[in-house]
Amino acid sequence: MDYDSPTTERQKKAVNQAKKIFLLLLAGGLSIGVVVSIGVVKLMNYFGLTEKSNQIEIIQDKLNQ
Repeated sequence: MDYDSPTTERQKKAVNQAKKIFLLLLAGGLSIGVVVSIGVVKLMNYFGLTEKSNQIEIIQDKLNQ
């Protein structure tokens, strides 16, 4: 069965509805992903997880203990 060329009016409506639902779900998922990623970046910045630590000082502190 060729899904690109539906033969009946009912099939055409079903394909169009499926395309609309797919695009809505895709847009919704992308929107949620953008919001969540922005939230994660803000939380990482808030807790200082994006700052590069000085590894030499950390190792020297551990060795001196």
